[in-house]
Amino acid sequence: MITVEEFNEWKENPTTKKILNEVKELRDKLMLDLSEGRTLGHNADLTHGLTSEMIGNIRGLNQLLNIEYKD
Repeated sequence: MITVEEFNEWKENPTTKKILNEVKELRDKLMLDLSEGRTLGHNADLTHGLTSEMIGNIRGLNQLLNIEYKD
C-alpha cells in the first residue's frame, strides 16, 4: 500500500504528468472520433460493437485520469 504522500508525489512527477496528458489526448481523440461517427459499420451489429468498444475505452481512460487516493 502506498501513502497519500507517495501518491501525491507520483501525481506531481513530471513523467506522470506527461503520461496523463498523453492519455487525455487519446481520450479526447476517441471522443472526437465517436462524435464524427467513426464507429459506424456496414450493419447495426458492427456499429453497436464498435460503439460499445469505443465508449468502454473512453470510460477506462476517464477512470485513469480521475484516479484518486483511497486508503
